[in-house]
This record gives sequence, structure tokens and C-alpha cells, in this order.
Amino acid sequence: MNDPLLPLLQCPRCRRSPLVAADAGYRCSPCGATFPLVDAVPWLYPDAAAALAEWRNRSTLYLEEFAAEARRAAADLAVLPPDGATTARVRRLAEAYADHGRRVAALLAPLRPGAGAMPHATQLAFGTEVPLTQDLHSYHANVHRDWAWGEAENAASCAAVAAALGAVDGHVLVLGAGAGRLAYDLHVGSRVRTTVGLDINPLLLAVARRAAAAEAVELYEFPLAPVDAAHAAVLRRLRAPAPARDGLVFVAADAFRAPFAPQSFDAVITPWFVDIVDVEFPDLVAHVNRLLRPGGRWVNFGSLAFPSRRPALRWSIEEVLV
Repeated sequence: MNDPLLPLLQCPRCRRSPLVAADAGYRCSPCGATFPLVDAVPWLYPDAAAALAEWRNRSTLYLEEFAAEARRAAADLAVLPPDGATTARVRRLAEAYADHGRRVAALLAPLRPGAGAMPHATQLAFGTEVPLTQDLHSYHANVHRDWAWGEAENAASCAAVAAALGAVDGHVLVLGAGAGRLAYDLHVGSRVRTTVGLDINPLLLAVARRAAAAEAVELYEFPLAPVDAAHAAVLRRLRAPAPARDGLVFVAADAFRAPFAPQSFDAVITPWFVDIVDVEFPDLVAHVNRLLRPGGRWVNFGSLAFPSRRPALRWSIEEVLV
């Protein structure tokens, strides 16, 4: 089968050689590194095994947290009166926490949560390549925004990015693709040959891959201010209007060790990305430029509210444009 990624790939470990297809993913012949498919998503970290172990630990912790929430809700139910709005809301939460945990466990099964997992404190002591602010629950609301809250915001976002992008029919990279809706909309609404959605979060990628293929995923949304008991936990069906055409692919990788050869892309899109990564803006600019072909276009979509504690790194729009 034709693999749209192969012409673009470069080993993220040695950063010198192209990757070749292997039985269960990709490999770099000169340095010997291998990169598996996990849940049909290429796992293209410099040390794929270490990244898999790290996300396995995080998956275990995530599932344990939901199990603990279910137990706390059940404990409250045991002392609440049998009827009333509070009881109905807590009962809804208890049931939803348990069910949500089962659904997420099924999505994350390819990571094998719990297999050799270490305690979270030990994991932190050993250090991590993945930013601690980026966890499985990070941007969970964006999953529902992308695929369940209606089309108006998605359509407006896609139109704004497409207008800035212009006519592109080659290869497009979405850095920080999240749950994948912008990558999907841009791909199906254009003549782009290949759209690559890159993210580090395997739960977001699991949703993105399935939803973009119009395969329904059902997960709960837990609103911060529910209007009634029924809306304390809302089961959402996440699915694209139609399957994406060929050429839309998602990869798990570090955006700043992106597994692509220099000048591979006609366009790079950074949606709600540049102000949250722990990288100084000039370094990010250099990284994006490395990936773009001469004359390629970088489209940034989202906030420029840099949160650094250093005043010099809280860039203004004027400084960004310079």
C-alpha cells in the first residue's frame, strides 16, 4: 500500500537518515532505531520505547484517578438522602466516572496501561521527555469542541486558516493537532495531497484517528457548571460527518524533534500552540522554518499570550512579526 508518510520521514533519533517501512512500523537502517505503530498511529519519538513506557504510566494514573472519582461519588451517595437534586447529580457522576473509565481504558488498550507501571512519584523522579503540563486529560474539552459541539466554530476556524493558507496542493503539517478536527477540515476541503497531524497525546490521537474516519467514539463531557443532574455528565458521540479522503495521517511525536526531513512541507500550521510550548519563540521559528520548503507558508492560529514568568519572553505581536 502507498504510504504518504514515507517520502517525508527522517529518523528522529539520528536526524540524518530517511526511514524505511518495517513489518510493524518504521526503522532507520544506519542507526538501527525502530518506530512501531501503536493503535495504527506511527510512534515517532527519538526513543519510542521510553515514550511508550512513559505514556503507559500516565495512562495508568489517569485511569486510577477516574476510579478514585467514582469511589468518592459512591461514598457521598451512601450518606446522601435517597432523593433530591444533589443525590441525582452525584449518582449521575458516579455512574459516568465508572463508565468513562471503561471507555478510555478501551481506547488506550494498545498502550497496555498498568503493564510494568511505576508509581507516579517514581516516574517524576526519573524525569520525563513529555512536558508535565501535557497529560492525558489536557485539553479534554477540546475533544468535544472538535467533534460534538456543533459546526459553527469549526467552520469559522477552518475558513480563517484556509484563507491565510492560500492555494496549497502538496504537503501540510499541523503541529499540535490535538483531537484532529482542524486537520480533518482542511484536508477534506482542499486539494492537499498529504495532511499530517502531529501530537504527543495518545488519547487525543486515538480520538482523532477514529473520528476522522467517521468511526464513532463515545466519551463523557463533565461540564464545570452543569445546569441540572442530567448535565453533570454528558455522553457525547464524536465522529466526522464523513470519512476523510486518503492522505490524512496522524503521528505521535515530539514537535521539536519532528520526524521529518528538512523542507518537507509546503505549509506548517500551529493551532493554539506557540504560546503554550516550553520553547522560546525564536527557536520555534527556526524549527518551523527547517520544515518548510523555500516559499512555504507558516500559518499560526490562536493566542499569542505567552505565559512565561520572564518579561522578556512575553512577546508582543510587534516582536513576533519582527
